[in-house]
Amino acid sequence: MAQRIMFASFFLLISLCLIACGGGNSPQPPAETPAAASPVTETLSTPSAPESKGLTKISDMLDAWNTLYDQNEAVINDYEGMPIMELVTPAATFIGSVQFDILNLDNKDGQYSGTLPLAGYKGQMEKSGSMITFGWDHTMEKDGFGPLAKKGDHLLENGFLDLDKEYYREERTTDRAGQRIARSYNEFKRLADGSMICLVFNGQAMDARGNAATSDSVIYLHNGPGRYDFVIAKGTTGPGFTPFSFAEKGDLTKDQAIELFRNAGYTIDKTGGIKDGKLVLDK
Repeated sequence: MAQRIMFASFFLLISLCLIACGGGNSPQPPAETPAAASPVTETLSTPSAPESKGLTKISDMLDAWNTLYDQNEAVINDYEGMPIMELVTPAATFIGSVQFDILNLDNKDGQYSGTLPLAGYKGQMEKSGSMITFGWDHTMEKDGFGPLAKKGDHLLENGFLDLDKEYYREERTTDRAGQRIARSYNEFKRLADGSMICLVFNGQAMDARGNAATSDSVIYLHNGPGRYDFVIAKGTTGPGFTPFSFAEKGDLTKDQAIELFRNAGYTIDKTGGIKDGKLVLDK
């Protein structure tokens, strides 16, 4: 239990850092920063939405991932006494995204906006049948945590969840003085057999001390019962990386991900998975 609490706290810290890094390539209209951080929802239209099968909201996608992850957690944590952090952190992206469910507690079709309780600033979301879109557009009014979160930084996030296709995509960017300093891009998809795959890209233009240094990384995971295939790769492009998409590349296997990453110029850091009840690295 203590270890689970530790990782939950780590997820929260990571999510706060990610929120400070912003997101999205298709900006929503700028939103005025509210004075209070309590959830306030403004309903523009609320006709009843048709019943969806399986997923109904963003948090359902996170629950689906966690249900599978929980079956593998003990094996992941048992690796040399300390889990590989890249295998634990990808789902942290949802901690920011599930805030948008609060804007539409009745889960009806329509457009909604309000203060996001964790981020503390205004976001917008729309539900139209099986499609949920969400995002924020915010300029920081004071310094946040670390060198990638300073007063005046422009944060964007845009994402969507296709409930029917069980496919989630989310992107965040941070711009400073007209220059992009950080970017993240994440995709999660549930496959026909109930397992899930994800791609998680991150890039930044400076190191932890704020010095100029471009770097980026990509993580591939295939999460299922007794299965946790992974590929971790590193690059030097920074926030200008070119992401891959399941929409274009299909349902990637681990071997396909390795080839794709190498061809894109990434250096493979680690690959592996669960074998005979143990998490092992490929040789």
